[in-house]
Amino acid sequence: MLGTERRGTVHQPELEEALTTIARTQQAVRRAVLRWTLAPSLAAWGLVWLIGFPASLLLAGDALTLLWIGLIAVGLAVSFGTQFLTARRLRSPQGRRHGLSWAVASGYLGLWASLLFPRDPELASFVLVTAFMAGYVLYGIWITPFMAILGLFVTAVAVVGHLLGPAPYALLVGLLGGSALIAGGLRVWWSSRNDAR
Repeated sequence: MLGTERRGTVHQPELEEALTTIARTQQAVRRAVLRWTLAPSLAAWGLVWLIGFPASLLLAGDALTLLWIGLIAVGLAVSFGTQFLTARRLRSPQGRRHGLSWAVASGYLGLWASLLFPRDPELASFVLVTAFMAGYVLYGIWITPFMAILGLFVTAVAVVGHLLGPAPYALLVGLLGGSALIAGGLRVWWSSRNDAR
């Protein structure tokens, strides 16, 4: 029986080819998820910041509160809407845990905001912005390094603005931070276009 092969035996070249195919498929799925969830969320929150922070210098009271409520509602609708639609197409335990992690973090940030805003709105805004950017940096460590770079850049913008005072903070975070998020969304969208078809 020399020369006969056992049934079901996989040879090294076939195994390597199968592993390569699996790795390519994982990469394509990851990029599709980034394209259809992360890119729109970044762009939406960038627009929220681009409108909301500079408007904070022009509006006050109920008008400002209503503007921020509307902007945040749009940002949340885009973020959770894209997550929901993508989760229906691609089911994975990691995806559910990832979405749940952001939902839990957002809940805690909402709690912190509700406690901090009445006492010190500028500090509350700074804490929220940098906390979200910490999430981006962690996302960059685990998922895509670009997010770490984006998170660190926006954190630096927020720190400089915070040190300069409320008006520079609103302008820097709104204009530079918001634009960076929009540019980041476009970059993620563009860089993942070939795998997302």
